[in-house]
Amino acid sequence: MTSLKKRSMFLFLFCILLVSAYCKNEKSSDKEGILQYYALLLGSSAPLTNITDADCTDPAPAFATLAQAGTTASCSNCHNAGNANAGFDITSFNSTLNRVTVGNPRGSLLFNKINSGSMRIYNNNSINKAIYCWTLKGGNP
Repeated sequence: MTSLKKRSMFLFLFCILLVSAYCKNEKSSDKEGILQYYALLLGSSAPLTNITDADCTDPAPAFATLAQAGTTASCSNCHNAGNANAGFDITSFNSTLNRVTVGNPRGSLLFNKINSGSMRIYNNNSINKAIYCWTLKGGNP
């Protein structure tokens, strides 16, 4: 096994361990510093693609577009009905809607958390765009 493959395997296993270790029913703000440190170590501090209103071509994206973008795979390990970490269930329309300011993604708690807060290490361009556009275009069910 090459050095690069070993390193990739280690990072993958480390990420899995990290996600499972932090899926406790705590406030994410309680561990903000350590998660940002892990993000730096794992290289997740690289900027995401800057999204503009023009990138949102769907006139009324549905809530299901968030799951299609990867929130279920990436976020629902810790934010689901059975383990609503920080009181947030990403699989619930109402819970998610309560974390956004409809029409103003950059002013929304959810968008800010996944971009610069403790959840940044779990974010990617697909999730980022889906949440931005869903929030901008009305937070539709």
